[in-house]
Amino acid sequence: MSSALPVLALAATAILLTVGMPRLLPRLHWLRRTPGAALALWQVAGAAGVLAALMTAPAAAIALNSEGGTVPTFFTESTRVSLAVVVATVMTGGMSVMLLRSAHLIGRGLRTDRRAQRNLVDVVASRSDGRVRVVDHPGRSAYCLPGLRSRVVLTQGTVEALTEEQLRAVLAHERAHTTARHDLMLEFFTVLHWTVPRRLRSDDALAEVRLLIELLADRRAARRVGVTPLGVALAVMAGSTHPPAALGSSGAPSELIVRLRALPGHERTHPSAVPVLLTTAVIAAAPWASLTWAFWA
Repeated sequence: MSSALPVLALAATAILLTVGMPRLLPRLHWLRRTPGAALALWQVAGAAGVLAALMTAPAAAIALNSEGGTVPTFFTESTRVSLAVVVATVMTGGMSVMLLRSAHLIGRGLRTDRRAQRNLVDVVASRSDGRVRVVDHPGRSAYCLPGLRSRVVLTQGTVEALTEEQLRAVLAHERAHTTARHDLMLEFFTVLHWTVPRRLRSDDALAEVRLLIELLADRRAARRVGVTPLGVALAVMAGSTHPPAALGSSGAPSELIVRLRALPGHERTHPSAVPVLLTTAVIAAAPWASLTWAFWA
């Protein structure tokens, strides 16, 4: 039985990190005070959950081939099926197939849509300045189309509604997205979200990740331009929309309130960042610790 415990530990870790954590973390609103550390925690938890699932097969193989290794079995003596093999097959095989499928569909869809949107914006833009495009539309909207050929898109309505300083704040926010490649971070979480079975996935988790990414870009913009211009620009842009493939704010009032409240603390590192990063390190080590346990058990 002892040789199977690391396999079961890996399976439990995978379930906890891919199903349990996405339901728990959105409830911890204090993590919004330190969005960088919070996103690191989210990323590592997701990656460690996938890694734990993929490690169950090697761990089961080690358990079955270890000297004197025994594992609990199902059925009768003539049709023995080890619990370790069942867990490894379900966790590793299922996760591998669903992960590859989600990554292919989401990655291909996002890149196709963004490429088409970039080409459209380049054609219809009334003005351009480097990678910034201004579209002649009366509504207020500002978003970025990330990628190797990134674009920051503003509508004419946005340009007219904001002062020069506020416009610089909006541009700094969008450029923070493209420079730091926040799109890859969001794509990673989106792939993990769609990898989890429909009944087990949490839509709140993906919405919280989007909010944390906006908070992170807000911090970078506030440090560059200042809190007041960015805060006013956020208020003016409330309710704005953007294409689905673009990276931008949802414009929801609840999101605006959270972002405005977070602005005053942008210059200091919150004390909670240290325990969050320590927790992240522990989670990152968990799958490897279980695999090492299987090897030495």
